[in-house]
Amino acid sequence: MISSLLINPLIINAFHRFERHLLSLLLLVGFTLSVSVQAENRVQFSGFATLGLSAENKEDLGFLRDGGQSKAPSRDVSLSPDSIIGAQLSSSFSDTWRATMQLVYRDRPRYGLDESLELAFMGYRPVRGLDIRLGRVAVDMFQLSDYRRVDYANLWIRPPTEVYAWILPSSIDGGDVSYSLSDQNRFWRFKLQYGNTEPVLEFPDGSELVETDFNDLLVGTLTLDVDEWRIRVSYSQGTPSSAPLELVSALEQVGALVSGAVGEEASNLAKRFTDAKGGLVRYSQLSLGYDDGNWLFDTEMTRVDTSDAIIPTGIAGYVSLGRRFEQITPYAVYSRFFTEQSLYVSDVDWSASGFQLLRDSAIATLNGVLIEQHTYTLGLRWDFVPKMALKAQWDNTHIAEGKFALWAHSNDRAVDSTTVNVFSFALNLVF
Repeated sequence: MISSLLINPLIINAFHRFERHLLSLLLLVGFTLSVSVQAENRVQFSGFATLGLSAENKEDLGFLRDGGQSKAPSRDVSLSPDSIIGAQLSSSFSDTWRATMQLVYRDRPRYGLDESLELAFMGYRPVRGLDIRLGRVAVDMFQLSDYRRVDYANLWIRPPTEVYAWILPSSIDGGDVSYSLSDQNRFWRFKLQYGNTEPVLEFPDGSELVETDFNDLLVGTLTLDVDEWRIRVSYSQGTPSSAPLELVSALEQVGALVSGAVGEEASNLAKRFTDAKGGLVRYSQLSLGYDDGNWLFDTEMTRVDTSDAIIPTGIAGYVSLGRRFEQITPYAVYSRFFTEQSLYVSDVDWSASGFQLLRDSAIATLNGVLIEQHTYTLGLRWDFVPKMALKAQWDNTHIAEGKFALWAHSNDRAVDSTTVNVFSFALNLVF
C-alpha cells in the first residue's frame, strides 16, 4: 500500500544515482580503451586476497568486520567477514598521466559492478609533488585509507572495529588534489578531497536493504613522516540525504489520524527521521605511528558528531603494540567507542492503537546506530614466505546495554550488556 506510492520517487532516485556514477563508468571505459590501444604504456597488474575464518560465542549476535557487510544474527562461524580478493590495474601513459582501476569481491549486501568497483580514476601530475585525481578514489578519512582492504599491509587480521567498522565510505565519486614535499628527514603531504558516495546497507537483522546517500563529502588531510614516526590529522564533513521513506510516511499518517499521546509521539518520531536528512556530519581524526623494524606502535583517535543525522556519534580510538621476532610478530590492541547518545525509550502505550509494531520498528531504527563497547585483542602474525602471512587473533569485546550497532542482531533480542569472544584465523597474500 505505502510502497506503491514510492514508485516514482524510487525511479527518480535511481536516475540520479545513474548520473552520479556516469563519470566513474566513463573513466573505466576510457581506461580500458587507453590500455588496449597504447602499446607503449607502462601497465602494472597487482592484487591481494585474504582467506579468513571467524567464530564467536553468542547465538543472537553475528560478527561483522564493518557495517557494509551482509547481516546474519545467527551466523557464529563464517568465512564471510574477513575473506576478500581484489585486483588492480594501473597504467602510466606518460610522466604526467596515469590511470588506476580496482575491483574487489567481498561480503556485501548487494553484488554488482558498481559495488565491486572500488577505484577508477585518472591521475595527472603537472609538476613534481602535485597530484590531481578524478573519478572514484579512496576516501582519505582515516589512517588506513590507502590500504584498508589490503590486510597483508596491516599488522592485525582486521582494523579495530570500534574505529573502522562504522566508517562506511571506502571510496567516493569525485576527486582530490594533494601536494607532497620533503625537507631533510621530513616528508609532508597535504590532501583535499570532494565527492559523493552511496553505501548499500542492511538492517541489523538482515531483513531489508537500505540505499544511503552521502553528499558533499569534504576531506582535508595533513600527514608528516619523520624517520620512524608518522603523524596524521584529518577533518571531514558531509551530508546524508537518505531517510526510511516508508517508515516516515507511515509515522506521519499515524500522527495525522490518531489523536493524543500516540499521534504526538508518531509525529515526533517522523520528524526525527526527516530532520536527519540533510544533517551535517563532522568527523575528526588524529593518529600516530612508529615502526623501527622491530617495534610497531599505532594509536588513532576519532570523533564524530552531527547536527541531526541518525548515525553513531562519539569518540573512538585504539592503541596497538607489536614486536617483530624475525618472521613472528605478536601484538596486543585495546580499542573503545564512547557514545554521546542515549537509548530512545517510549513511555507511551501504543497497544490499543494497533500500531505498536510500527513504533517498535522506528525505535529500533533510532537505537540501531548506537555504539558503546571496548575490546581487548591479542594476536600473532607469521610471515612464513614473502608476500604471505598467517594470522591468529582473539578479541574479547564488552558491549553496553542496548548499543549493538557493530553487530548483526534482531530487534527483539535482549538489550542487556554482554561480552563476546571472537576467534579468528586468516591467510593474507599480495601479488
